Amino acid sequence: MEEIMKKIMIFLMVLTFIVPFALMATGSQESGDTTIELNFIEMLTSPTRTEFLNTVIEEYEAANPGIIINLISPPYEQAENKMTMMLNAKQPLDIIESRDATIKQFVNNKQVASMEPFIENWAAKDDFMPISWKAARTIDDTAYILPQLFFVKGMFVRTDILKEHNLEIPKTVEDLYQASLAVTDPDNNRFGYVIRGKHNAWKVSQDALSLANVGNVDPENFYKTTDGQFIYDTEEAKAGLQRYVDMYQKAVPSDGINWGFAEQINAFVSGVGTFLIQDPDAIAMIDEQLGRDKYTVVPVPVGEKTGKAYQDFAFNGLSIVSYSENKQEAWDFITDLISPETNAEFCKTYGALPVYNSSFHDDPFFSTGVFDAWNTMFNNPEVYNLISYPIESDKFAAWGPFQEQYMQRLMLGEATVDETVAVWSEYWNK
Repeated sequence: MEEIMKKIMIFLMVLTFIVPFALMATGSQESGDTTIELNFIEMLTSPTRTEFLNTVIEEYEAANPGIIINLISPPYEQAENKMTMMLNAKQPLDIIESRDATIKQFVNNKQVASMEPFIENWAAKDDFMPISWKAARTIDDTAYILPQLFFVKGMFVRTDILKEHNLEIPKTVEDLYQASLAVTDPDNNRFGYVIRGKHNAWKVSQDALSLANVGNVDPENFYKTTDGQFIYDTEEAKAGLQRYVDMYQKAVPSDGINWGFAEQINAFVSGVGTFLIQDPDAIAMIDEQLGRDKYTVVPVPVGEKTGKAYQDFAFNGLSIVSYSENKQEAWDFITDLISPETNAEFCKTYGALPVYNSSFHDDPFFSTGVFDAWNTMFNNPEVYNLISYPIESDKFAAWGPFQEQYMQRLMLGEATVDETVAVWSEYWNK
């Protein structure tokens, strides 16, 4: 009897282990174990953006039974840290949103997969613009990210003010300088250039305008020439920087040294300033407050000696997580989300530039009016050169506040161009 009881106890113990697994297997089959869930975390979270993504997800799930997209939308200020923590812990993720300044770390940590194997058979690949491929293959010439939108500067012009002065729209940096002087009338609170004084002023317009006459720029490192010299050490750069300072001192309100984005928009809309260099996300605000009968957007001015303009670009896009078990499904959703039609609608909502040639050729929203400025620049890359800052350098992170400190002294007349450049040169060369 005791032996029988032992066998019964052993049998019950075996059942204790077997039954839960059997039930799990049965349950997954009954609920359809072909269902695939994709976890997608966004980085640039905003109510409008998240709403758009949820709409696309709902439509995609309806058209693709068996696919569920779980959108993770952390608050904007916390999103990058949360994404990094999830990736480091290898928490369930399939798709991440990244941007030009962060994709490198994910590649270095082997947390995102190359999308090159999928691209060969991608129907929309021939419609991708050159700038889109440059962004996609920004790291190791390998597509670790598919860009979703771009921010590239254009020059906003108060055409009504130019008409009052019988002036043409500037085409070169020297034209811009002279036109800014011509319209400036401090007694009537009218000035030429809407300067960016703080918060990445160097990246918004200072570098582009100051360096336009340097002919041998290294496109992969805007702060070097092709022969390895720190770019501001060149005579052309020093002359350009002096002209930029002169424009501030002669054609900008004195408080312009403190202007950020909001102050720039206010100055342009109010008529205090006439020329503004900004990204396309300024268009919606300016349209609402001013109207297109009073302004337009044109390509940024070129150097009068080089005939070139140097443009950096910002972008964000989507990547496949390296440890995802559903890479094909992740790719399928990514290419649906950034299909030409969806991408164009997304950029209209977000105030950014689309990634496809067809958007600029076939969609009136982007092919006419103020957006035609970017169409012109993208179609003339030999004139409007795309460049990159040395973001991989350990010195880059601290460059913004360091540069601003000495640039402010220069603009206030507390230092000379030579003294300022010497400090900057030491920073990059030490």
